[in-house]
Amino acid sequence: MAGSVSGAVKSGVQVCYEQTYRPFSALKTVTDKDYLNLGKFRFELNLHSGMNSFLLKLVTPDGEVLDSKSFSLCFKGSFREWNETIFIAFFLAILIRGLVVQAFWIPTGSMEPTLLGEEKTPDNKVVRSGDRILVNRFAYTFDFSLDGRLPFGSSARYWLKLPERGDIVVFKFPDKDPTAAPKDYIKRVIGLPGDEVKIVDGITYVNNVPLTEPYIKEKPVMDFPLDYPVEVVKPGYLFVMGDNRNNSFDSRFWGQMPLTNLKGQAIFSYLPVNRLGPIKSYTHENLLPDKVSKASQ
Repeated sequence: MAGSVSGAVKSGVQVCYEQTYRPFSALKTVTDKDYLNLGKFRFELNLHSGMNSFLLKLVTPDGEVLDSKSFSLCFKGSFREWNETIFIAFFLAILIRGLVVQAFWIPTGSMEPTLLGEEKTPDNKVVRSGDRILVNRFAYTFDFSLDGRLPFGSSARYWLKLPERGDIVVFKFPDKDPTAAPKDYIKRVIGLPGDEVKIVDGITYVNNVPLTEPYIKEKPVMDFPLDYPVEVVKPGYLFVMGDNRNNSFDSRFWGQMPLTNLKGQAIFSYLPVNRLGPIKSYTHENLLPDKVSKASQ
């Protein structure tokens, strides 16, 4: 980028111009002799990317400095401007994805009819694409480690609240094989820490209260648990199940889900367009503390 500085001085007085810019040393120029006898001066400025410092000095013919003035100009070249723009956009995308919302795709039918998975014909032709949803990463925790991408550990994760029964949550599958690739699952919260869960004759009970579940595809055909009267949810864990109870790989088979694996709450379906809308939790009114205490009286 180029510019100029000009002005008027007493005849015979020289104007010295110095420019300093990183990472180079100072450049020094003296007024053009054609201007000296006219009492004028003019300098062409060539701005370099970064901070440019300028110094103007009035100098007598014998070298005495009569006055000086300094100023600075910051200039960003197009290459630097584009680099900064790309870096900021990338940083904001990582920040939003890690802390606020994240997009997920539903590949299977384990959450039908609430969320639809991909459907294929016998010859492997896709006839229905799975729902695409947004997950609120800020619903339960504030994770400064960006889901483990930054080396801050668990100390960088702050809990805002616990999930509620009926919430649809996304979590990292608690695979017992440490070498297995991480997988994200989506299920509905059925039991909170301390809850007693069981399924008898197609009805799910939590703390001996039968759940009203209008969101499931069909009643489960298998009782749970088979070896004990109830499943007690451990501290720091959730009991989760899919809405498609007879076609869902969930806590009944692989165990309880650690709260530390929780990624967020499913809040919105954005594709396909005909299924656009919020994903609502189901509040089990008969399991609220006041309702349970009245029922036990």
